[in-house]
Amino acid sequence: MSDAIALQLRNDILRGEISGGERLRQDHIAERFGASHVPVREALQKLGAEGLVLFQPRRGAMVAPLTMEDAQEITDMRVELECLALNKAMTLFPVADYESAQQAILKGNQSEDLDQLMIANWDFHRSIYAVEKQPRLMKSLDELWLHNERYQRLVFETIPYKLKSQQEHADILTAVEAGEREQAVDLLAKHITEGGVMMTQILGDRLP
Repeated sequence: MSDAIALQLRNDILRGEISGGERLRQDHIAERFGASHVPVREALQKLGAEGLVLFQPRRGAMVAPLTMEDAQEITDMRVELECLALNKAMTLFPVADYESAQQAILKGNQSEDLDQLMIANWDFHRSIYAVEKQPRLMKSLDELWLHNERYQRLVFETIPYKLKSQQEHADILTAVEAGEREQAVDLLAKHITEGGVMMTQILGDRLP
């Protein structure tokens, strides 16, 4: 029960249906899911361990707020870690699952809603990083992308960014398939950095 509650609350937070800074009252959540307070508390603790929920003395649980500083830190970490993942994959390992990467681009192009696009987006990135060869690094990236999704959705909801992002994915994959390691890493860094700039611009317009 706690896993099911955590899954639904996580999705609500990622989609912005529960806003950053909003309090999460255990009694309201228990009533919503027809559950006792025990699985609700366990679910909130799971989300707290992921960094999506914060616990404040005498105020209880709240959704971690979106901030420009957090968005910039996530972008900086993505550039360093994802470029490291791609560079190592192209230098040391049999590279990417090309078929999966191409399928992810196709699914992104055909996506009819933001949920589908977010899944296809991360599927593409994962497919070029030799996931099985870098499990510790990929675990860190999975955790980072969980937080990145909240911000990335703002970009896709606010501006017509899909075509640009998808074309950049195609360009990155072309360089990867050609074995052009430096070019592929440079394109990836540019792709992430420019997306991060848009995130902070949008947040600057929305935050007080």
